[in-house]
Amino acid sequence: MTSGDGFTDAVGRGEIDSDIRPSAISTTDPQHELFEVLTAEGLPTGMSKRRGLVHRDGDWHGAVHIWVGGIGADGVPFVLFQQRSMTKDTWPGAFDVAVGGHVRFGETLEESVREAEEEIGLRLRLNDLTAVGRRFAEGSRDGVVDREVQSIFAVRSDLPLAQYRLHPEEVDAIVAIPIVDVQHLSTGSVSVVQAREYRRGGADETAITLTLEDFAIRNRQYEEAVLPALLDVIEGRGVTPFELR
Repeated sequence: MTSGDGFTDAVGRGEIDSDIRPSAISTTDPQHELFEVLTAEGLPTGMSKRRGLVHRDGDWHGAVHIWVGGIGADGVPFVLFQQRSMTKDTWPGAFDVAVGGHVRFGETLEESVREAEEEIGLRLRLNDLTAVGRRFAEGSRDGVVDREVQSIFAVRSDLPLAQYRLHPEEVDAIVAIPIVDVQHLSTGSVSVVQAREYRRGGADETAITLTLEDFAIRNRQYEEAVLPALLDVIEGRGVTPFELR
């Protein structure tokens, strides 16, 4: 997760993945909440540790990504991104996967999926989702080292953007972008994409233009794996889960 003229091809434990960009600003993220420390292979250790200390020490810990997409009124498949609030402790203000969150210590995957309702008001159960992959991602900045083992899911939702309920502290907006346009952005075929945006507290959708630098996820390998998987889910096809290191 790199700046520049395209998504980085690097992902894995031996390379810094700039998708995960910690913030040096004041944060509303609870630094005292407990995470379970994982091994470098993503296995549980049974040891709990505060969020702030996990990010200080660079411990591997669990996270969930839920990619949400649907079919627009124009018949074109789209993917949703949320805009992270400016008080997030990683990637403040950037557009990111529709639902993403850490797995707290002692929390089941079913409970972690509830993050979807907390963040964007989309009520989901684990069996509503399709598991599409797992990813090891790491990044560091300003003394914060974030190493995540991400369980990745996809789900179809054709809801109008205004029907989502955005978390008042964590999510500033959501956008819908045609999947093919995001794929072109990831390969560098285009430098800008058009999106439909709904901002928290707003009345209507508006049209905006986004560039690569507006996104938290800038990893070409991840995009090349997850976007076709999301499209398969949207169109009712089977998925072969991937693993990225």
